[in-house]
Amino acid sequence: MTDTATPVPAARPRRRRLSRGLALAATLGAVLAGSNLAPQTAEAAIPRALRPGTRALQFLFGFGPSFGIGGSRYYYGNDFCGNGFCGYGGGWGGRYGGSFKLMQEFNGHFNGTASGPALGILLNEEFSGPYFGFNIAPKFTYDIQPLRDLGLYISPSFSLGYHLTHLRYYGNFNSPSYNYHAANLQFGVAVKLHVNDRFIAFLQLPNFDFNIGPAPGYYNCNAFGRCPAYFVAKVDVMFGAGVSF
Repeated sequence: MTDTATPVPAARPRRRRLSRGLALAATLGAVLAGSNLAPQTAEAAIPRALRPGTRALQFLFGFGPSFGIGGSRYYYGNDFCGNGFCGYGGGWGGRYGGSFKLMQEFNGHFNGTASGPALGILLNEEFSGPYFGFNIAPKFTYDIQPLRDLGLYISPSFSLGYHLTHLRYYGNFNSPSYNYHAANLQFGVAVKLHVNDRFIAFLQLPNFDFNIGPAPGYYNCNAFGRCPAYFVAKVDVMFGAGVSF
């Protein structure tokens, strides 16, 4: 007696479906592994010394030229104008009030790291011929970190405080000296680089520096006793270093 029943080939389609499923799983696993490795590879390319800062407090010291760009002078004589601090004309060391400037700043970040908003105190000393200037002001800074794994920060800032000008009118020690008082306004952007989560190198890009106050003497008053406001505008470029702690 002959068996005429034909077997059903069910195992082969199941094998094909299983192999396709394994290939799809392998492809998905490779994609996920690649996506996880890419940030690690980029992070490994940045030297450990240049990783982002984790300390909230900073002390910065800088120096550089302060270029006078406009404003009013203290008095109408001519002897002092050629020595460094007067009105209209010239640049650094010229009649607009250019000078060499020092900067000290202490600040602390609100979020406990080196990025985000910070509040501090700013000090400046300015030197040019018979002119000495001094600024003290609270300063607000916002440190923006453009790359997550790099300790590089773009830092816009704003300060408003007190300015003192000390002048000797004829540029020698026997001439009379005077102190003048004004408000000081500064705003600009700096670039900071953190090294080993401790040291900071920075460049203060052109920073606007304005002194605004009452006229400092009868030289600037008219016949009716009215004295115009005193105003000096400068642009500063500062280089410097600091520490974080």
